[in-house]
Amino acid sequence: MDILNNPNEIALIVGLAYLIAGVVKGVIGIGLPTTAITIMTFFISPLMALGLNLIPMTVANIWQFSKADNPKKLINNYKYFAFSLVICILITSFYAYEIGDNLVRLIFSFAVILFVGLQIFGFNFKMKSNHDIFWQSGLGALGGLIGGVASIWAVPVTMYLLMKNVKPKHFVDVSGFLITIGCIPVSVGYIATGVFQPNMFIYGALGSVTALIGFQIGEKLRNKINAKTFKNLLLIFFSIAALKMIIQSLVEFKVFL
Repeated sequence: MDILNNPNEIALIVGLAYLIAGVVKGVIGIGLPTTAITIMTFFISPLMALGLNLIPMTVANIWQFSKADNPKKLINNYKYFAFSLVICILITSFYAYEIGDNLVRLIFSFAVILFVGLQIFGFNFKMKSNHDIFWQSGLGALGGLIGGVASIWAVPVTMYLLMKNVKPKHFVDVSGFLITIGCIPVSVGYIATGVFQPNMFIYGALGSVTALIGFQIGEKLRNKINAKTFKNLLLIFFSIAALKMIIQSLVEFKVFL
């Protein structure tokens, strides 16, 4: 269903999507774009969802990064990841509009499935400290290739941080930095190609407010609910939504005909 011509319904969907996404991010530390875009694509086109995601994603992660311990040291330690991420996102973000809704939906769906698989099965590979620059550059580039067209680059970020076996607080700090820095080239690409349009600003501002409210709620709930159960239910929802989007894309591509 597409309700692009009904501003009130768009506002309602965006507000609720980012409220829920903010709660998710507050509880488990990641998943804001994944949750919000997944919800919104039930009602609006994938390209519009990508555009609407730009402002809330940027605001929420700047706010998260502002709470980081020693931001200057963090930036210096992860500069290679950030550099390769930014370059690759800048390139691929210019193709999101050109490849169209169906391929964007398909790429986004596979990114979600990778995210779910990583959360379910874990990632136990441990890297050697002298290989850090190689892994930063490689996984940063991979994140950029996915992130430019699907607005999700948390999977390679998560893989890298799990390989380093960082503490939870450091995980939140680093992911906040790397997602924030990736928002810069995404903004350039999406604005230049028309994925983000001026009339989306008000919805993005609304989504930013509800995301931050949700984040505060999620932080308070983190120690009061069973986070593992919450995450498992979330992963089930992601899986169902991703499969639905894959089937929809394949039908549109007439794969089944």
